Amino acid sequence: MSYEKNLGTTSSSSSKLTISPAALTLIDVIVGKFPGVKVIGSNTTYSTPKIIIRGGSMSMNNQAYAVYDVDGILYTDCPTFIDPQQVKSITILRSLAATNRYGGVARGGAIVIRLKANN
Repeated sequence: MSYEKNLGTTSSSSSKLTISPAALTLIDVIVGKFPGVKVIGSNTTYSTPKIIIRGGSMSMNNQAYAVYDVDGILYTDCPTFIDPQQVKSITILRSLAATNRYGGVARGGAIVIRLKANN
């Protein structure tokens, strides 16, 4: 895992991501792999878990959750359609870096996911 400075905030990325064959969802891949990343909610069929990245913009009434960039397409909810075994890399962008890249929707940070190319 490497650390780099990005627009005044620290982002952690993992280009050599080791994914357990037991990982069934994207949340299984993210949990415990990145410092400052917290999952809120359950990982069940009927509810979508939310991710909070430390340093994200918060208020008492409106929690800012992370957004997901999957190969250039932005999602506000966890993209549950992703097969964890197809993930090539995951980069975590904190609040300022994510807001500079994606605008106000990413004030809670962003999870940038790159998938393996299909052959």
